Amino acid sequence: MVDEQQLEPAAETRSFFFWGCSEIRESLGLRADSERYLLERLEVAPSESIYHHTVRSLLRRQIFPMAYPDDFSSWVAAEIGDLALAEKLALHSPFDFEDVEDFRQQLLEILDDHLSDLRYDPRVGIGQPFYFQRGHLAAVPLDVGVTTLTEFRKRLAEVDESSIYFHAVEAIGRLGNPRGDFAAWVEDVLGYSDLGRQMSEIDPFVFSLARVRGRLLDLVDAALAGGAQ
Repeated sequence: MVDEQQLEPAAETRSFFFWGCSEIRESLGLRADSERYLLERLEVAPSESIYHHTVRSLLRRQIFPMAYPDDFSSWVAAEIGDLALAEKLALHSPFDFEDVEDFRQQLLEILDDHLSDLRYDPRVGIGQPFYFQRGHLAAVPLDVGVTTLTEFRKRLAEVDESSIYFHAVEAIGRLGNPRGDFAAWVEDVLGYSDLGRQMSEIDPFVFSLARVRGRLLDLVDAALAGGAQ
């Protein structure tokens, strides 16, 4: 098991090795039971918590299906019932910004603007307060390596969805690969630049991990049908 601080992009080789992952959560002792308190807690929560409740929420969506792509908008919709604010919070993803702090400012501005138009502070009735957490990612090698696009397609269809998250989402958010591991390997190692570009354009905040996998498989199938190997 490998802690996230030990993870670095793998050196470029001919083979692609799949990894899986899971997350260990840590409570921060911060809670919010209204939109005003959500804003105030967002101001002081560590950046790791913002990342946990937005990017890492995609990893948890494979277990707990959600109508919205992140924990903040999901809570506002489900526990407060403010669908207008939920839509605003879900409009952008952290990957639209230079870093998590810029994304935090966007969330704070959305909340502040929304509350300024209201005469009251929407709050939880009989629902659950929002509890801020942060997570620690544990990644494990799956002992699955491939060297061709045909082999890649077979394994991509079989691996756990946490592997899809690790290579298509975490690689962008934490490991510093803006294209994701799949797209980078297909383009840089196999030389399929069009396929790599199409893979990198898949937005994980729009699709579930299952649909991200399905979209990747569709793109690989099209490339194989066109003569790629």
